[in-house]
Amino acid sequence: MPEPITVVVADDHALIRSAVVGVVNATPDIRVVGEAETTEGAHAEALAKSPRVLVLDIDMPGKDVFQLVVELKRERPTMEVLVLTGAVQDRLIQSARQFGVRGYVSKADRIDTVIDGIRELSKGNAYLSPSVRDRILPPDSGRGAGGTKGERLSDRELEVLRYVGRGFAKKQIAEMMSISVKTVDKHVTTVMEKLDIHDRVELARYAIREGLIKA
Repeated sequence: MPEPITVVVADDHALIRSAVVGVVNATPDIRVVGEAETTEGAHAEALAKSPRVLVLDIDMPGKDVFQLVVELKRERPTMEVLVLTGAVQDRLIQSARQFGVRGYVSKADRIDTVIDGIRELSKGNAYLSPSVRDRILPPDSGRGAGGTKGERLSDRELEVLRYVGRGFAKKQIAEMMSISVKTVDKHVTTVMEKLDIHDRVELARYAIREGLIKA
């Protein structure tokens, strides 16, 4: 039999970490060789164990996760990173892609997506779990294809989105931005089209989820 795919699992939530470790170790072709609960611990385990895949929670105590990825890409260039996240945010997906992360799994998806991700990354392929994939534009979508829906928004459209998210009426937004209500309407319509969102409540939820405003 071929050698199993070696994995280090890093997550500061013990329950989630143990669940991932349990599922991975129950899979014959994959083996956990290390665990960590901080980014510094993940760094040390990755250097010591040289796993094929590092399963990495995106929000852990210690240094910034993407700073860790940059360092590991230099120190262990053949190692792949599978990022786990509790919140699917366009800006985090964008950052992950920019820093060379090719695997991204939402904790809201089934746990076996972690197994799928590990296997695909070990073959040299990228992997996005279903709810993450929904945020990525298809190849036939024109400008911005392959990126996230949020990447398509201009600075002006983001400004309008922030005001909509904070509950301001169109007339108030127009006054604050020194533009006409008609222009605000146009921006809101464009934002909805780009994000594939169809009402102001969902726009507000998107703005909160993306960290554009505080809930």
